[in-house]
Amino acid sequence: MPLIRDIAPADYPVVEELLYLTDLGVVGSYDPGGLDVVVAEFQGRLVGVAEFELHLDFGYAEGREAHPGEQTFVHTVAVAPTDRRGGVGRALLAEVARRAQEAGDTFLALVPQDGAEEAGRQAFFRACGLTLHGPAGPGAAWGCPVSEILAVKDTADAAGE
Repeated sequence: MPLIRDIAPADYPVVEELLYLTDLGVVGSYDPGGLDVVVAEFQGRLVGVAEFELHLDFGYAEGREAHPGEQTFVHTVAVAPTDRRGGVGRALLAEVARRAQEAGDTFLALVPQDGAEEAGRQAFFRACGLTLHGPAGPGAAWGCPVSEILAVKDTADAAGE
Protein backbone atom coordinates (compact mmCIF):
# COMPACT_ATOMS: atom_id res chain seq x y z
CA MET A 1 0.00 0.00 0.00
CA PRO A 2 1.38 3.44 -0.86
CA LEU A 3 2.32 6.07 1.67
CA ILE A 4 0.13 9.15 1.18
CA ARG A 5 1.68 12.42 2.33
CA ASP A 6 1.67 16.16 1.70
CA ILE A 7 3.68 17.33 -1.26
CA ALA A 8 7.14 18.80 -0.62
CA PRO A 9 8.96 21.26 -2.91
CA ALA A 10 11.47 18.52 -3.77
CA ASP A 11 8.54 16.57 -5.30
CA TYR A 12 7.62 19.28 -7.83
CA PRO A 13 9.80 18.02 -10.72
CA VAL A 14 8.54 14.46 -10.26
CA VAL A 15 4.91 15.62 -10.10
CA GLU A 16 5.48 17.70 -13.24
CA GLU A 17 6.74 14.59 -15.06
CA LEU A 18 3.91 12.44 -13.68
CA LEU A 19 1.29 14.92 -14.88
CA TYR A 20 2.97 15.02 -18.29
CA LEU A 21 3.00 11.20 -18.54
CA THR A 22 -0.72 11.05 -17.75
CA ASP A 23 -1.70 13.83 -20.20
CA LEU A 24 -2.63 16.11 -17.32
CA GLY A 25 0.48 18.25 -17.57
CA VAL A 26 0.87 21.93 -17.18
CA VAL A 27 2.86 24.37 -19.27
CA GLY A 28 6.04 25.38 -17.48
CA SER A 29 7.34 24.30 -14.12
CA TYR A 30 4.95 22.70 -11.66
CA ASP A 31 3.60 24.99 -8.97
CA PRO A 32 0.62 23.92 -6.87
CA GLY A 33 -0.37 27.53 -6.23
CA GLY A 34 -3.11 27.60 -3.60
CA LEU A 35 -4.14 23.98 -4.05
CA ASP A 36 -3.92 21.27 -1.42
CA VAL A 37 -1.76 18.47 -2.80
CA VAL A 38 -1.03 14.96 -1.59
CA VAL A 39 1.32 12.48 -3.21
CA ALA A 40 1.59 8.71 -3.14
CA GLU A 41 4.96 7.14 -2.53
CA PHE A 42 5.60 3.44 -3.09
CA GLN A 43 8.94 1.68 -2.58
CA GLY A 44 10.73 5.03 -2.47
CA ARG A 45 9.19 6.33 -5.71
CA LEU A 46 6.56 9.01 -6.13
CA VAL A 47 3.79 7.24 -8.10
CA GLY A 48 0.70 9.45 -7.75
CA VAL A 49 -0.67 12.88 -6.99
CA ALA A 50 -4.02 14.45 -6.10
CA GLU A 51 -4.73 18.19 -6.18
CA PHE A 52 -7.85 19.53 -4.47
CA GLU A 53 -9.52 22.50 -2.78
CA LEU A 54 -11.51 22.35 0.42
CA HIS A 55 -14.68 24.46 0.80
CA LEU A 56 -15.03 25.18 -2.93
CA ASP A 57 -18.53 26.05 -4.12
CA PHE A 58 -18.06 24.59 -7.59
CA GLY A 59 -20.47 24.96 -10.42
CA TYR A 60 -23.61 26.63 -9.15
CA ALA A 61 -22.99 29.62 -11.44
CA GLU A 62 -22.61 27.17 -14.35
CA GLY A 63 -26.02 25.66 -13.60
CA ARG A 64 -24.80 22.51 -11.86
CA GLU A 65 -27.10 20.93 -9.30
CA ALA A 66 -26.89 22.12 -5.76
CA HIS A 67 -26.31 19.65 -2.95
CA PRO A 68 -26.42 19.91 0.81
CA GLY A 69 -23.34 20.87 2.72
CA GLU A 70 -19.86 22.11 1.93
CA GLN A 71 -17.86 20.51 -0.83
CA THR A 72 -14.29 19.72 -1.77
CA PHE A 73 -13.35 19.93 -5.44
CA VAL A 74 -10.76 17.50 -6.82
CA HIS A 75 -8.72 19.06 -9.61
CA THR A 76 -6.45 16.14 -10.46
CA VAL A 77 -5.82 12.52 -9.58
CA ALA A 78 -2.87 11.08 -11.50
CA VAL A 79 -1.12 7.74 -11.11
CA ALA A 80 1.97 6.66 -13.03
CA PRO A 81 0.92 4.31 -15.85
CA THR A 82 3.20 1.57 -14.47
CA ASP A 83 1.54 1.74 -11.04
CA ARG A 84 -2.14 1.70 -11.96
CA ARG A 85 -4.57 -0.92 -10.68
CA GLY A 86 -2.65 -1.26 -7.43
CA GLY A 87 -4.82 0.90 -5.19
CA VAL A 88 -2.78 4.11 -5.54
CA GLY A 89 -5.57 6.22 -7.06
CA ARG A 90 -8.12 4.90 -4.59
CA ALA A 91 -5.77 5.67 -1.68
CA LEU A 92 -5.23 9.22 -2.96
CA LEU A 93 -8.96 9.85 -3.39
CA ALA A 94 -9.69 8.37 0.03
CA GLU A 95 -7.11 10.69 1.62
CA VAL A 96 -8.76 13.68 -0.07
CA ALA A 97 -12.14 12.46 1.25
CA ARG A 98 -10.69 11.99 4.75
CA ARG A 99 -9.30 15.52 4.74
CA ALA A 100 -12.58 16.87 3.38
CA GLN A 101 -14.50 15.16 6.17
CA GLU A 102 -12.01 16.47 8.74
CA ALA A 103 -12.58 20.01 7.39
CA GLY A 104 -16.36 19.63 7.62
CA ASP A 105 -17.01 19.17 3.90
CA THR A 106 -19.68 16.59 3.11
CA PHE A 107 -19.47 16.32 -0.69
CA LEU A 108 -16.66 15.60 -3.15
CA ALA A 109 -16.94 16.97 -6.71
CA LEU A 110 -14.76 16.76 -9.81
CA VAL A 111 -14.79 16.98 -13.59
CA PRO A 112 -12.96 14.06 -15.24
CA GLN A 113 -10.46 15.27 -17.83
CA ASP A 114 -11.44 14.78 -21.46
CA GLY A 115 -9.14 12.99 -23.87
CA ALA A 116 -7.93 9.54 -24.78
CA GLU A 117 -8.24 8.16 -21.25
CA GLU A 118 -11.61 9.74 -20.42
CA ALA A 119 -13.50 6.42 -20.29
CA GLY A 120 -10.89 4.93 -17.98
CA ARG A 121 -10.99 7.95 -15.70
CA GLN A 122 -14.78 7.76 -15.50
CA ALA A 123 -14.64 4.02 -14.75
CA PHE A 124 -12.14 4.69 -11.96
CA PHE A 125 -14.25 7.44 -10.38
CA ARG A 126 -17.38 5.27 -10.67
CA ALA A 127 -15.55 2.41 -8.90
CA CYS A 128 -14.65 4.85 -6.11
CA GLY A 129 -18.32 5.76 -5.59
CA LEU A 130 -18.71 8.95 -7.63
CA THR A 131 -21.53 9.40 -10.12
CA LEU A 132 -22.53 11.92 -12.75
CA HIS A 133 -23.93 14.94 -10.93
CA GLY A 134 -26.13 16.91 -13.29
CA PRO A 135 -26.41 16.79 -17.08
CA ALA A 136 -24.00 14.66 -19.13
CA GLY A 137 -21.68 16.20 -21.70
CA PRO A 138 -18.28 17.87 -21.94
CA GLY A 139 -17.25 19.29 -18.59
CA ALA A 140 -19.91 17.28 -16.73
CA ALA A 141 -19.49 17.24 -12.98
CA TRP A 142 -19.23 14.06 -10.93
CA GLY A 143 -19.57 13.75 -7.20
CA CYS A 144 -20.89 11.99 -4.14
CA PRO A 145 -21.02 12.38 -0.39
CA VAL A 146 -17.59 12.08 1.24
CA SER A 147 -18.94 9.29 3.44
CA GLU A 148 -19.63 7.14 0.36
CA ILE A 149 -16.02 7.41 -0.86
CA LEU A 150 -14.75 6.45 2.57
CA ALA A 151 -17.20 3.52 2.70
CA VAL A 152 -16.07 2.26 -0.73
CA LYS A 153 -12.43 2.50 0.38
CA ASP A 154 -13.19 0.60 3.61
CA THR A 155 -14.96 -2.12 1.58
CA ALA A 156 -12.01 -2.34 -0.84
CA ASP A 157 -9.55 -2.51 2.07
CA ALA A 158 -11.53 -5.34 3.66
CA ALA A 159 -11.47 -7.20 0.33
CA GLY A 160 -7.71 -6.70 0.04
CA GLU A 161 -7.86 -4.43 -3.04
